[in-house]
Amino acid sequence: PCGLPQMYAQQYGALPVVHETGGLKDSVQGFWDVARDRETATGFCFNPFEENPLKERLYQAMHMYHQDRPLFQHLQRNAMRSDYYWPRAIDEYEKHIDWTLEDPSCR
Repeated sequence: PCGLPQMYAQQYGALPVVHETGGLKDSVQGFWDVARDRETATGFCFNPFEENPLKERLYQAMHMYHQDRPLFQHLQRNAMRSDYYWPRAIDEYEKHIDWTLEDPSCR
């Protein structure tokens, strides 16, 4: 549940297949569409948490590996460039907290 294995996998070029939820959703940029996701995707996400969506993503990953190796390798490079440096992440969280505290209340 802590979400570290998919981060380790990406650093070594292994494209994770993950349920699109929580920290997994935050750390794996899913591949859905070639034109839109080619430059950002770092793995394959599925939702809802059921057998068929999981199978679809696994088949998509295997098909890409066997039939479109250049695209698969491009996603691997995206994944290996992922930046999970904690101080940068902390700065981003602090920025969101500041924005939240600066907004007027909903009352």
